[in-house]
Amino acid sequence: MLKTYIFDEANKKWIEEPSSLLYHDLCALLDEDRNIIYVWNGPKSSQERLKVGCELLKKMVSNYPNNKFQISVLNKKVPDYVQFRLTKMLSKIKHDNRNEFEKFSKFITLRLYFVFSLSALIFPLFSLLKLSTSLAWRKTGYNYEVSSGLYNDWLLISLFFIILTILSFAFILTIGIIEIEYKIITYSIIGLVISSGIAIYLQQGIFLFLFQDGSTTSIFYIKQTDIHLFLFIIVIGIVIYELPNLVEFINFIKIYRKFIL
Repeated sequence: MLKTYIFDEANKKWIEEPSSLLYHDLCALLDEDRNIIYVWNGPKSSQERLKVGCELLKKMVSNYPNNKFQISVLNKKVPDYVQFRLTKMLSKIKHDNRNEFEKFSKFITLRLYFVFSLSALIFPLFSLLKLSTSLAWRKTGYNYEVSSGLYNDWLLISLFFIILTILSFAFILTIGIIEIEYKIITYSIIGLVISSGIAIYLQQGIFLFLFQDGSTTSIFYIKQTDIHLFLFIIVIGIVIYELPNLVEFINFIKIYRKFIL
């Protein structure tokens, strides 16, 4: 019976994984009956990972002098029972047609993608939540009444979260380029363009709205319909890039959760 392990490069250890395998993995298959450890280096893995993983295996084997395990790196000739196990573990990827994520070749880029994708999803929502507080401003007839200080803070805090969103997408774009993942590159560019547009929009400050009669340097009166239209535009802009990125993020979690959680 074969026991299978995947090399965790970031933590320099082997983790038992009995069911699934990805093309960027380095996998060790332990045959206790034959005292052989077969090492499979996935097509998306690297020779450096293979070297480090094998060195760690040799150290582990040396701790058991009574069991003389042979380490065999699989090349073209693969025993049938080993090939069967590898095929079975890889079948889930082929069945689900998830090849778009097979290009993550490094644990560091995989985990950075997780962090910045989550950030790119959360920060726009914080910005929208802050902008939505305008609906709680004091109503005077058909207008909203707001002090100049509150108005400026309202825009600055919202702009701050949008800038964080832009930075997150910039990092995601860099990861996409490193991993040559075109879907990530496309979605991050869309996010960058729209987020930058929203940032420019918010930077208009006091020129963002047409203040109504009675406004002073300290008190602004803004039409309720103008605020509603403004929020509608922001929501549409955010939804355009949030939805596809959310779908990609969910798919990413389903496949790579064992490496990031």
